[in-house]
Amino acid sequence: MKKQVSVRLEEDLYHIIEEKANELGVSKSAYLSFAASFFTHQVNHAEKSAGQYSINMYELMKNNLEEQYK
Repeated sequence: MKKQVSVRLEEDLYHIIEEKANELGVSKSAYLSFAASFFTHQVNHAEKSAGQYSINMYELMKNNLEEQYK
């Protein structure tokens, strides 16, 4: 089952997403859905591929976002 979310984006990012979605001939919603899925897969893969290192990518992202939006 698909769920709906609402997000706010910086204007320049919105235009990039709009441009890329148009290039691909898909909706912005489909583009963002794929991008979020792809990004999540990549983050999970990075954590699992760290081998002997203990890396929590989501904690790194959280810290970065907290700093960015202070």
